[in-house]
Amino acid sequence: RERDRETERERDRDRDRETVTVKLICTFRGTVTHGLALEIGETVQILEKCQGGKINKHVGIYDAVCAALVALFLWQTVSLSLSLSRCNNENEWYQIHENIIRKSDYLSVFFYSGLIISLQLLRGEMEQIRRENPMIFNRGVALTRKLGFPDVIMPGDIRNDLYLTLERGDFERGGKSVQKNIEVTVYVLYADGEILKDCISLGSGEPHISEHRSFVLYHNNNPRWSEVVKLPIPIDCFRGSHLRFEFRHCSTKDKGEKKLFGFAFTPLMREDGTTLSDESHELFVYKVSKEALLSVSLSLCPHHNLLIFQRSTKETLWISTQLSSTKLTQNVDLLALLKWKAHPDRVMDILGRLRHVSGEEIVKFLQDILDTLFSILDDNTDKYGPLVFQSLVFIINLLRDSKYYHFCPIMDTYIQKHFAGALAYKELIRCLKWYMDRSAEVVRQNHIQEAMRALEYLLKFIIQSRILYSRATCGMEEEQFRASIQELFQSIRFVLSLDSRSSETLVFTQAALLNSFPAIFDELLQMFTVQEVAEFVRGTLGSMPSTVHIGQSMDVVKLQSIARTVDSRLFSFPESRRILLPVVLHHIHLHLRQQKELLICSGILSSIFSIIKTSSLVWNSYFSLTVLYISQPSLQLENTTPAKRKNVLDKYGDMRAMMAYELFSMWQKLGENKIHFIPGMIGPFLGVTLVPQGEVRNIMIPIFHDMMDWEQRKNGNFKQVEAELIDKLDSLVSEGKGDENYRELFSLTQLFGPYPSLLEKIEQETWRETGISFVTSVTRLMERLLDYRDCMKGDETENKKIGCTVNLLNFYKSEINKEEMYIRYIHKLCDMHLQAENYTEAAFTLLLYWELLHWEERPLREFLHYPAQSEWHRKEGLSRKVIHYFNKGKCWEYGVPLCRELAFQYETLYDYQSLSWIRKMEAAYYDSIMEQQRLEPEFFRVGFYGRKFPFFLRNKEFVCRGHDYERLEAFQQRMLGEFPQAIAMQHPNQPDEAILQCDAQYLQIYAVTPVPENVQILQMDRVPDRIKSFYRVNNVRRFRYDRPFHKGSKDRENEFKSLWIERTTLILTLPLPGISRWFEVDKRELVEVSPLENAIYVVENKNHELRTLISQYQHKQLHGNINLLSMCLNGVIDAAVNGGIARYQEAFFDKEYISSHPEDTEKITALKDLMQEQVYILGVGLAVHDKLVHPEMRPLHKKLIDQFQMMRSSLYVSDFFIQVARLTLPTSRLGSTPLPTSRLGSTPLSTSRQPHFLHLD
Repeated sequence: RERDRETERERDRDRDRETVTVKLICTFRGTVTHGLALEIGETVQILEKCQGGKINKHVGIYDAVCAALVALFLWQTVSLSLSLSRCNNENEWYQIHENIIRKSDYLSVFFYSGLIISLQLLRGEMEQIRRENPMIFNRGVALTRKLGFPDVIMPGDIRNDLYLTLERGDFERGGKSVQKNIEVTVYVLYADGEILKDCISLGSGEPHISEHRSFVLYHNNNPRWSEVVKLPIPIDCFRGSHLRFEFRHCSTKDKGEKKLFGFAFTPLMREDGTTLSDESHELFVYKVSKEALLSVSLSLCPHHNLLIFQRSTKETLWISTQLSSTKLTQNVDLLALLKWKAHPDRVMDILGRLRHVSGEEIVKFLQDILDTLFSILDDNTDKYGPLVFQSLVFIINLLRDSKYYHFCPIMDTYIQKHFAGALAYKELIRCLKWYMDRSAEVVRQNHIQEAMRALEYLLKFIIQSRILYSRATCGMEEEQFRASIQELFQSIRFVLSLDSRSSETLVFTQAALLNSFPAIFDELLQMFTVQEVAEFVRGTLGSMPSTVHIGQSMDVVKLQSIARTVDSRLFSFPESRRILLPVVLHHIHLHLRQQKELLICSGILSSIFSIIKTSSLVWNSYFSLTVLYISQPSLQLENTTPAKRKNVLDKYGDMRAMMAYELFSMWQKLGENKIHFIPGMIGPFLGVTLVPQGEVRNIMIPIFHDMMDWEQRKNGNFKQVEAELIDKLDSLVSEGKGDENYRELFSLTQLFGPYPSLLEKIEQETWRETGISFVTSVTRLMERLLDYRDCMKGDETENKKIGCTVNLLNFYKSEINKEEMYIRYIHKLCDMHLQAENYTEAAFTLLLYWELLHWEERPLREFLHYPAQSEWHRKEGLSRKVIHYFNKGKCWEYGVPLCRELAFQYETLYDYQSLSWIRKMEAAYYDSIMEQQRLEPEFFRVGFYGRKFPFFLRNKEFVCRGHDYERLEAFQQRMLGEFPQAIAMQHPNQPDEAILQCDAQYLQIYAVTPVPENVQILQMDRVPDRIKSFYRVNNVRRFRYDRPFHKGSKDRENEFKSLWIERTTLILTLPLPGISRWFEVDKRELVEVSPLENAIYVVENKNHELRTLISQYQHKQLHGNINLLSMCLNGVIDAAVNGGIARYQEAFFDKEYISSHPEDTEKITALKDLMQEQVYILGVGLAVHDKLVHPEMRPLHKKLIDQFQMMRSSLYVSDFFIQVARLTLPTSRLGSTPLPTSRLGSTPLSTSRQPHFLHLD
């Protein structure tokens, strides 16, 4: 929990840092080939130095250029364009940074040039960054350390850099009329005058050099350089070494000549061993005229040979230095401590002066100081022990300061990895106990309070020291150590038991002890058992006064210490809780009885409540009660009047949101125990989200993310959360709960407030791919569930309800794969079909469940209305039910395969009684196919356009199977009745985008013709027509719609010559009939049919119509009234006489058309065959009509015979029909002549598929 809180604080700091923009003015120098790595701490304000310049071929700086860099603390790599500024006066170069900031007149800016850099911020330690970004560092990146120390100096991090700034100089003219051109050369020399090689660095990426030459300012005896160089001098070379600065005049007349005229120097270390201080230094300038004299005279020691040089009283050099070293110090007291062995008689004074050393120096040399203190302690424990203890307490408390708090991990690392004081624990325990025992006697207790504040780290040193001693001695003196810890806790209890009412000083001592006390538990657990540590703590807490009388501030401190105890790792162990709970509850009871510090007490109780894992029943009860509280009707302000709502909100606020925050808080306190309430609490928490209050919903979103995350951690997936969430969503929404905004609950962006949505939180996880997929599916599921709920609770038609259910059922099968939910909706859909008497659709729906089962003996549990039974028996029962529904729907062809399936199973099991029954059922179905009349249904294409339609219909098109005897007009009226707000579109064209996106409803309806799939059956001669009729309108996925149009100019004499057909074929997602009376159009195909192909299609369809009707009268399927046959014959014969097929003959059989369309020869032949076939079918039809016509209708029959003769004679003019003239019409022959069967069936003719024709004899 503490780690979680620290992580949250770190995120807050990260967010704060991400908003920071730091403007920097900096310069760079050196060659950076592949990149520059800058060491940046949390508090850094500049990156590093840099410099650019263009040197004149004579002397001086001609153009001084500086880049102003704006560094953005970003996570990603950014490219920055830097403007370039130029000094108009080279003497102002030293303050170019300030001039840029002030926008001085000394500057001009290059507007058409600049510098582009790429900047990337990497966080972490350098070793970590190297491991995580090998590609960056493999390219030779130059590493630049921070100018000064970083925020944290880890043990073992050694550095020794001296930064030298060449500031300015004052020089004499020397009798010359003009001023000098002065160049300064810098060297680092040993005590013997030898130059230290490669001890000067001009910048990152540059090789180290042995000398540095400054730039030259033209004719300037008071130059200002402000040049910075780094001197990485080895530590062992510092003592006795010095810096030498040589001054030369660069002549503009004598090219290449540089005349030495003086020098200056400074030692790097003082006589007392401290290094050059971090400040400006004024150096004397000594005159010298010859190079040789300088090198010889200073070859030994400059301090002893300066008498041969004359000091120039009016000439000086100013430099400044800054030391960044973990081994060298500028502080005398610190140096004395580190070198204590050189002055053993001054140790006590040295230890006493440690408090005068600055905190920066102490944290810089933390490891060396600690090593020194414990070395002194080992040297003479009795003499130096108390002073070493005081020094250690001082250092520990220094690290408690917010300024140095980030050095605490350094102390931890030192204790664990570098501390070697195996005997130190004895003296530390003795001193600590001595301080505590004196707390009742001493008036001024500052030193005691400091020791109490340092208790945590004192215990860390004590425990680690004992561990080291135990390792070295194989556990010797274990009993003595335990006894000393027992005595130490007796002293702690003594301090806390003192009556502090009359002593404010003692209150502060007790408060300091209580604040530090919970931090020592983890250290004690390294050496003692959980029960032993718990007994220590119980005794300590029990020693506090039982009465609430010590003042409010002390009450708070006491309860805070108890709260931290409850939140500690120690309290998480059941065996420790049994020991600690009584004393903790005792103190809480005292405060509750006095009604004091109730907020802290409630927090402690909540923490205890969240830790007790054994009472999961209590937790479940708590969450359930919370859900009931939030959901209670009296709190649903949306259902009240505006006045009452305002009154309640003003007086109490929205108590639902308050309780939701409490629920969320309690959930967070569960910590790792959250996994025990997954997936059980998903249902209650979803119930909270159903409350139509935005803030409540957004509070609950992180809980669902938590559940997914915790299960992912435990199981590698979140299938339990997924399954439970879907089940509960389905259940809750199906009950009529949830509003329109509920569909956005898990979506990309929340509707209420600046809260991250579940999807946004998941996008940050390693499992984001599966998480996003799941949330997307749940969002789509909620859309369908809400549509389903709206249909079910309203006065909607059965078609709408069925459509919603089909949509939801398909979603469960294809997208979520929830088999149980899928089966539930199968049965809901089946019940709807039965209620609407859609028996065929009910059978197909139930068949979906049948397909999931196998003929096995696997036991199945009780489910829905099914009893507990074997899988075989459940499938058998389903088979019988499906067969029964197909029978009621007159789709016996679909029932026959199921009969055969059952027969096979019965035969396998030798169940002959059942076998006999199913065989009889199958035979009865064959009889029904041959004897019972079935009407061919009409099919209609329906488009639902506009945003007002439900989600599952919106901007989609379907093909619907009409009811018996239902024609287009009746169907249109039925659809408009189901959607009373809809507007009927009067054209078949596809709607434009405006209609699709409008807030209205548009219906587009027209009839379509089925295109059979099983063409082979339709082309078989011996298959009865009533069988073919079934296959023409069943198991069909393709439907056709024809729109006639004239291509080119219309032929006024014979319109058939230019009459084309635009044929649209609609392909459905599933064939009809199926689990619904309508299915969505999956795709559409568009072709154009020529006039000749259209003629073939028309004649063929009319032949099929005549053949079917005549066959029905021949087989006495139609009895009594023959008006239908009379009208059909009259319509065809009269049309042929007055035009009809004669028009086709004129259009396509004349020589001109045949010669100009040689590619249509086969199609012309096909049309002639069909026309010949039609004449023959008419003859057969007239013969049947002659046998059945009533005497009173004989005149009509005679008229038909006469018109038929005229029709035949109109065809005699064509040579092709000569053989038709030979046909006679004897009544006796026609009556017994079988009808010809076209091999075309009802297959549409196209240019890509040539039909076969039956030629009549």
